[in-house]
Amino acid sequence: MAQRNISMNAKVATNLYGLKPREKLAKFQKAVTKCAEIPLLPNATPPLLVCTAGNDALAANLDAIDLAELGLTNLRIQRDQLLATATNNYSSLGACVESNSLGDPAYITAKGFDVAAPPGTVTPNITQAASISLTHGDHDGAVDVSWHRDRLARSTIVQTSPDPLPLTEAGWTQDQIATKSSCTINNKPVGSKLWVRICSITANGPGMFSEPAFIIVT
Repeated sequence: MAQRNISMNAKVATNLYGLKPREKLAKFQKAVTKCAEIPLLPNATPPLLVCTAGNDALAANLDAIDLAELGLTNLRIQRDQLLATATNNYSSLGACVESNSLGDPAYITAKGFDVAAPPGTVTPNITQAASISLTHGDHDGAVDVSWHRDRLARSTIVQTSPDPLPLTEAGWTQDQIATKSSCTINNKPVGSKLWVRICSITANGPGMFSEPAFIIVT
């Protein structure tokens, strides 16, 4: 075996910052593979078999997460399709109620519908924001948030909460006000459970907050 120059003082750099879990796993696996090649790394600590088992467990976990997220994506697509159908049915039924009401507001409310405000009346924005999607960001402690933007929204309030969810509104913290349909939340503790919710702001003011979603920060 060739002698190494003992005057060299190079050190190992893990270079994991900013990598996503799959990219980190690739580096872990490469290191184990290279350390197992001839000449074998002497007195490997921890043993290479232990490292391999840990990498395999991580790979299985990431596969399960990918499968679950794919299932959620398909369910959200199905939800949106069902919502569109139900909304059309609701609108058609509302038109039927209106034609039979002869303009009587009591009849409209008795049939389970809201009475439209007179023309020119400004009504508060009570629309609930669409559901949100959370994914791991490009660096440690970052979470990417995306949603279907309300076409009337001028901006979107993004709030966060650590686990467990707060019992009162005061437990939520405003992270930012986004002007697009996505944003990145930064500097959250790695390994913690983070809850996120959003609220659209239109010309009539803030609407209702979305249902909260959570992610484990990596």
